Amino acid sequence: MPTLHGIQNNTIYPQPDFTATQNDRGGWTASRTYILTRTTWNLVTYRARFARGNAITDFDTEVEPYHSFLTIESANPTYTEGGLVEVRVEFVGGQVAQYNEGELAAGAETIYRLEGRLGEAPFSQHHKWKALSDSAKNRLGWLLDGTATIDISTGEYFRFDEELVGVPLTGAIVDALSWETASGDELEFAKLIVQGETTFKFPTYTWNEVTQGTSPLTSGQLNLLGKIASPRGNPPEAGGTRDWMLTGASQEQRGELYQTSLEWELSERDGHNSFLYD
Repeated sequence: MPTLHGIQNNTIYPQPDFTATQNDRGGWTASRTYILTRTTWNLVTYRARFARGNAITDFDTEVEPYHSFLTIESANPTYTEGGLVEVRVEFVGGQVAQYNEGELAAGAETIYRLEGRLGEAPFSQHHKWKALSDSAKNRLGWLLDGTATIDISTGEYFRFDEELVGVPLTGAIVDALSWETASGDELEFAKLIVQGETTFKFPTYTWNEVTQGTSPLTSGQLNLLGKIASPRGNPPEAGGTRDWMLTGASQEQRGELYQTSLEWELSERDGHNSFLYD
């Protein structure tokens, strides 16, 4: 129940229902009810004290110093009997900055998450395709662009008459001589292409860091986007020469509370191209 002291105009009365909670990312949320007379609430100068982003200490004389960092997230008035207004105020805030020169600051709370999903890519990105000779890749390219066909029982390629490329083709519209033959992995790719398959499923792993505090993303973090970079936390180690790239950076602001998120993506077995992404 509200605590009433003989309510007077031009006064804001904090109620004893203050609650505050810190989440697992380091941010705080809190709430409290305040009582004013309607006459007071109707004054622009008093309503303005409840504007989003204002500090709790601007109007709450009873808040503990420990929670003085809180700022208003929302204020919802309810008009009650006796010419009074109850204003339920939600607060947010952070006690510490998340970052110090781009690194996590002391006291920062973080959540880390590993996520794996299947993507789809053309055969040309498959490690077995990359291991083929250039001539084998060229021949498979003929199958993909429709300028050749193959007898998969023998591995013999046949090039279509260049003047008739794009014209509905029959078995007669091929060179009489086979160009070359496919075997091994080249032939296996050729069989798949003949069956209409041109892509494969591959796993993608991302490592996410989420934290809340009083600082936004730093310029150093923004400049690392699209670069090979080591994640913080304790991501699992992958075999071979795989490495991580910073592929996502986002920021959400609520008053003076920032939630920042960074995402790193694990490369394929040969690592990200250091020429392009170092």
